[in-house]
Amino acid sequence: MNRLRQVATSERRGPIVWWFVLLLATNLVLLVLAYKYSWRWTAFFGALLMAAWVAPLALMHARAAPRRAKRMPPQPGEGTFDEWAQYARTLGRLVMYYGDILDLSPEIRRKLKDAQADLRDTLRAHPLRDDLERVCERIRAGAVEPIKDWFARKHDPEIRALANAYEQAASVRMDEDFHLLTLQAAVENAAALMTRSCMPRMLERERLQCASHCSWLAVQAAAVHAGRVSPVDLAEMLVIEWSDFSEPWQPAQALRRALARLAQVHAEPESAAAVAAEAAGAPNGRDADESGTIVYRNGKRYRRVRIHRRSERRRRRHVPGTRTVGILLSFGQWIRYSLRAWMLYR
Repeated sequence: MNRLRQVATSERRGPIVWWFVLLLATNLVLLVLAYKYSWRWTAFFGALLMAAWVAPLALMHARAAPRRAKRMPPQPGEGTFDEWAQYARTLGRLVMYYGDILDLSPEIRRKLKDAQADLRDTLRAHPLRDDLERVCERIRAGAVEPIKDWFARKHDPEIRALANAYEQAASVRMDEDFHLLTLQAAVENAAALMTRSCMPRMLERERLQCASHCSWLAVQAAAVHAGRVSPVDLAEMLVIEWSDFSEPWQPAQALRRALARLAQVHAEPESAAAVAAEAAGAPNGRDADESGTIVYRNGKRYRRVRIHRRSERRRRRHVPGTRTVGILLSFGQWIRYSLRAWMLYR
């Protein structure tokens, strides 16, 4: 399969490389012809052509996702100073990467800033190995895990809407082909939605790879658990785990964490509904069913609670040329991100 992907990539890049080589040869011929008249203009056009060649590569590098760690972090009480220092820097880049998300809540943004300040102060104080180990534990417990839980809680209504739409469509038609196609569309849409929400800086091919990999893993894991887990919800949690590039991607470990976070997120509304039912007083079962305030799902009894939320996303008007402006702004964000990452360790 990897060989097939490489062949497909080379087949797609073949014409592009050919046109680039042809364009480079044309530029060299023009420079040779211009050199006969003035070497100053030749140097100017040469620098201009070099900038035109480097700019697209720099823009692609600016929009690419950060590199994922190749090795697992050291275990508590183990590892050398260099390993813990490298892991601390990776966590610092991860915190800054999450900080680029625009619609973060004030509490989560404050935790990210506190974690960044804690890491900066620790690295500037000539730390020991134990100091680096403790600051890494504080960052993961105080910033990384809370923002993952925030992702799961914030986007759970949208993912639940996709899952409910899939269940309704599957219940209308009993065709097996329609059922599988609807399931595939729901899981892929959930994974694509989370790639847009959890990873602000990422190439489209990287988003496609993340969405396809997490979708396949979610469907396989849901089939293993015999319908006890929704693959749509599981795809959401797997994309959240994918966004953490401080550790190498391990499907089994990511699946265990996704299942644990999914159980935690779904347990919170149940406990909140139970508390609300106790506070309001348990009504008669027949009246509750007729009024529509009691819902039975998977053999459990839930109370409908209407929640009014203010939209955290600002409405933006579509302006022509915003995609080009966004690409240029992403290049500026990459420069700012690089400077911040360099200043963090100085």
